[in-house]
Amino acid sequence: MDTQPPQPSLTNPRFTLELEFVLSLANPYYLSHLAVNFPNLLGTSTVDEEDNNSDSGETTSTSREAQSFHSYLAYLYSYWKTPEYAQFLTHPGATLRALRLLQEDSFRRDIIRPQVIEGLLAGDVDLPAAPDQQTQEEGEEEEGNELQGT
Repeated sequence: MDTQPPQPSLTNPRFTLELEFVLSLANPYYLSHLAVNFPNLLGTSTVDEEDNNSDSGETTSTSREAQSFHSYLAYLYSYWKTPEYAQFLTHPGATLRALRLLQEDSFRRDIIRPQVIEGLLAGDVDLPAAPDQQTQEEGEEEEGNELQGT
């Protein structure tokens, strides 16, 4: 992959291809589609899938794909956030927010959850990593305290 961003020109095929891709990331439903249909790219493959694929060496391939995709997202974010390129974004706020969130491992892991998609649709920038998990952990702490007699 070329590490230099393409020249910002609508006549440059690479620029228009990357522009279309980053614009699609502004759509929470597209992010959900990626998480459901291409979990290997986001590094969110399930444990069962990893166990089934470990004999064939596909787990290593999956982690390489995820790392490559993560690097590509970081590369895109590094230049689309600059004014020279951001001026071409039809929805700069949503697009840059998605690119920024996709830099986080926890977000890439949690994007499969409907609550995260709903939060993106509602415009919640400070998305909780796992509100259900937090509630569950609080319940487990209470159960642990009851067992200990506190």
